[in-house]
Amino acid sequence: MENTNNTPQIKRTTVKEKYNQIVENFISKLENNDIEPWSKSWVMNASLPRNFESGNSYSGMNILTLLDRGFTDSRFLTMNQVNNLGGKVKKGEKSTPIFFMKPMEKEVEEENGEKKIERYFIMQSYNVFNITQTQGIKYEPEIKNNLQNSIQHFIDSFNIKTFRGEPAYSPSDDCIFMPHYHDFESENEFYSTYMHELTHYTGHSTRLDRFEKHTVFGDERYAFEELIAELGSAFLSLEHGIKPNSKKQASYLNSWITALKERPNILYSAASHATKSTNYLMNNYYLKEQLKNQHNSNLQNPQTMKNNQVVNNTIQNKPKKNFSPKVG
Repeated sequence: MENTNNTPQIKRTTVKEKYNQIVENFISKLENNDIEPWSKSWVMNASLPRNFESGNSYSGMNILTLLDRGFTDSRFLTMNQVNNLGGKVKKGEKSTPIFFMKPMEKEVEEENGEKKIERYFIMQSYNVFNITQTQGIKYEPEIKNNLQNSIQHFIDSFNIKTFRGEPAYSPSDDCIFMPHYHDFESENEFYSTYMHELTHYTGHSTRLDRFEKHTVFGDERYAFEELIAELGSAFLSLEHGIKPNSKKQASYLNSWITALKERPNILYSAASHATKSTNYLMNNYYLKEQLKNQHNSNLQNPQTMKNNQVVNNTIQNKPKKNFSPKVG
């Protein structure tokens, strides 16, 4: 229909176009070896990007998108949240899109005439603003993570078999190979490399069972897993206050420029797997810490110690019994 008014028509950007713009910008930076905004944002932020009100962390592709903006604060809000808190967005500030997959279903008819429900996903998006882009909302400055001293404790908590060798993870032996600590140029390089292998570790069949499940096949399977591991290393590094080895990341991601151009959704998928890996490791770590603290608390409780002594005395006082030998 012809526009009879003189008012210019505004073309709405589709979700796919928004996403492709993000990927194209990402590829352009890789081609120009311009990863400083991404690398710099890891150092400036206190944690992975999260929602200001709920405290929930954003995931997958959205981590890359939000960090790429280079804000010094990791907290974001929707426009509705800004309004509900009595604030407003500063004039001239631009929002950042958050992408998610919305489940859909439709009825389809098969060749035999029977009808069935087909389920699928479509990409959707909404926009957020960084808390520093707003005014009229009271908030305290973030406290930057200072967990670098505890990172070795984090690694040790998984009791992973680790041997001397070039950086690698062996799924068949479920072990990690790493050079000596002093073979690296810096502490950050050592730990970001270990986080890369630790992300591979989560793909084992007894954990996230990722190696045979992602949808990129053929010769690209190995490279896809490497992309997951490098993004996972970056996410884990930020969680522990470590600056990722950006030179290493550039070399890994540069090998994916052609693939990203042909299939932009690969980055979304890899980032989603990297988030699952990070969550798996952090949740397991926190659970172990919680159980350990609970155990230590029980040991310090006089009543618990008394009960344990009663149980021990009861076991010791039971009649002896001849047990059949067992094969260990």
